[in-house]
Amino acid sequence: MWAVFAGGLVAGAAIGKVPPALPALRGEFGLTLIEAGYVATLLNVMGGAVGMFAGVFSDRFGHKRMALGGLALMAAGGAVGALAPGYALLLLSRFLEGTGFIMTTVAGVALVAQATAAADRPAAMALWSCYLPAGGSLAMLAASMALVSYDWRGLWAVIAGTALASFVWLAHAVPPRASGGSVGVWRLGIESLTHGASLFLCLAFAGYVAQWAAFMTWLPTFVVGERGGSAAQAALLTALWVAINVPGVLLGGWLMARGARRSRIIVLASLVQGLAATGAFLDLLPDWGRYGSCLAFSFFGGVIPTAVFSGVAALARSPQHIGTINGMVMQASQITQFVSPIVIAWIAGRLGWGASLPAMLAFAACAAAGGFGMARIERTKMAP
Repeated sequence: MWAVFAGGLVAGAAIGKVPPALPALRGEFGLTLIEAGYVATLLNVMGGAVGMFAGVFSDRFGHKRMALGGLALMAAGGAVGALAPGYALLLLSRFLEGTGFIMTTVAGVALVAQATAAADRPAAMALWSCYLPAGGSLAMLAASMALVSYDWRGLWAVIAGTALASFVWLAHAVPPRASGGSVGVWRLGIESLTHGASLFLCLAFAGYVAQWAAFMTWLPTFVVGERGGSAAQAALLTALWVAINVPGVLLGGWLMARGARRSRIIVLASLVQGLAATGAFLDLLPDWGRYGSCLAFSFFGGVIPTAVFSGVAALARSPQHIGTINGMVMQASQITQFVSPIVIAWIAGRLGWGASLPAMLAFAACAAAGGFGMARIERTKMAP
């Protein structure tokens, strides 16, 4: 379990290392706000394109193989990025990291389910759901030091080395277990795509991730560009924002273990996130109040990943479908994670950050819609 979680931390770090480094990248390569947004989000292109297919092949041919391949690609992509002389090669490195990210995270839920007993699975899924905020915040804390003493290239190299170490650990710690590949590739895909619960899980997580990615990507740039903070201050504030998501994720696990309905968790958390985004984006509160709204957004939103990932394992048609459904969820989230920072940057660059609020509220509404869909399924199952 811990070897799998370590791989997830590396995947989270691959995302979290970029936002604090964006001001330095813009300065070194002369990037516009939109071009910098591509650096942050290109990692999500591969996931948005083939997330479900990665899940299908993970279910069919082995989750451990998929996770190991993903860690190897993240290590290679990080090394290429650390040596990149220009913007084009930097984008290529992010593409490699994105491929590795989706392979590792798609296999992660199935590996966790295999590694744990049924009684331990809710707690294990809550821990797995922390991979992005925990890995991202650790990368941002490292960035706050690296960007002062060294530069962004050193940070890229260290995380690439961490991915390689995680590869070795997972290869030795996780037994080679068949994924139960009796179900064919096409059947896995068709049965998962026609599974209503899977589609609502995709919608809920995509709406959540769209908001979260926009905040994480542009909070450092806002602190530096709009409020005159230093790169180290921006990295620390963003790291705290990401880190506070972890106790929110664990709170989601605690609520699920005590019988809270998945749908209610998603809908209520989406409502709170919409209110918090309003306080953060509109220039109505002092800086401490706006940042407090950002923290509330991250903490209360953290319950959503636990509700979704536990639903992937609990609501799959069979254990053989877990990887495929998780691939669907990750593909939907990767598409929105690519699109949302670009949308926010486009609006903010023309009309100001406050004008981006309607887009954030629309993302929150999508997550809530997924929760309402889950409520209908829950009522059906509870009906006599």
